[in-house]
Amino acid sequence: MIAATQVELSQGSDPVYAKRLAGKDNTARSAFYNQDISDKLTPKTRRILEEYSQIPPSRVIRHIHEVRDKAWAMRAYPCIGSGIYLDPILPKQPSYPMLLSRLIDENAVLLEVGSFLGSDLRSVVADGAPMTSIIAIDVVNFWDLGYEMFQDRNKFQCQFHQADLMDPNGALHNFKHAVDIVHISKVLHQWNFERQIEACERLVDLSRLGTMVVGDQMGGQTAHELIPYPDLPGLWMHDERSWKQMWGIVSERTGSQWDVQTTVRTIADMEWDPKDYTYLRDDRIVLMYTMTRTK
Repeated sequence: MIAATQVELSQGSDPVYAKRLAGKDNTARSAFYNQDISDKLTPKTRRILEEYSQIPPSRVIRHIHEVRDKAWAMRAYPCIGSGIYLDPILPKQPSYPMLLSRLIDENAVLLEVGSFLGSDLRSVVADGAPMTSIIAIDVVNFWDLGYEMFQDRNKFQCQFHQADLMDPNGALHNFKHAVDIVHISKVLHQWNFERQIEACERLVDLSRLGTMVVGDQMGGQTAHELIPYPDLPGLWMHDERSWKQMWGIVSERTGSQWDVQTTVRTIADMEWDPKDYTYLRDDRIVLMYTMTRTK
């Protein structure tokens, strides 16, 4: 049984634990699930829901919980249980002003890996980016639920493709060497070190000269392996040094060169609740990164 789950995990981007715990019956025993996520609702997201989505202010809190529970029934990701997606992280990136400028002024193509409900993409569009140059992908199709969340099926016209980053013959093959900006948030940390290298090689396949890969993931002040489930492969939690070492390996394997910039944020810096991250070590960090292809 252990071998079977390891093989299943190694064949794609859809983690076994998220399927195991999905569903309302598992909310009480999951460290990832918070009954009340209203504290995650930022003023900007509330404004989008009230003004753009036309959801009555008195209905907003109930609405976000109803949508979250529908998403949880599909996959039990920590970001779903905690509601952290209500606080879009892409605008917090140090490279966000440059990214937004490229989208607005250069008509750059943005592809987001692991879009979930599309909260970050809607935030980018609200800041002025044209939706015609934005592509969303996810291994699980939450996109229709995103339309329910934001009530904008007839307004939000970004492309969506259900695709697995780790499938070299899947839908992502259509975007090979055609993407100017890749956004990938809280995806890579679900794998061990070698598997993350393979995933980054898939990101390189999407890139061309000048492409930016922008994202974030959980890590540690000291790089380490996290083993939340004894019968499943461990997860590699980077520090800045190990992240740059990994991209050195990726560059060598792919014949590309990248300028690698990293920024460390604490949970307090992000204004997140520490109780949502007790499954991580005490030295947990948020590792934010921007890699720009130079060769």
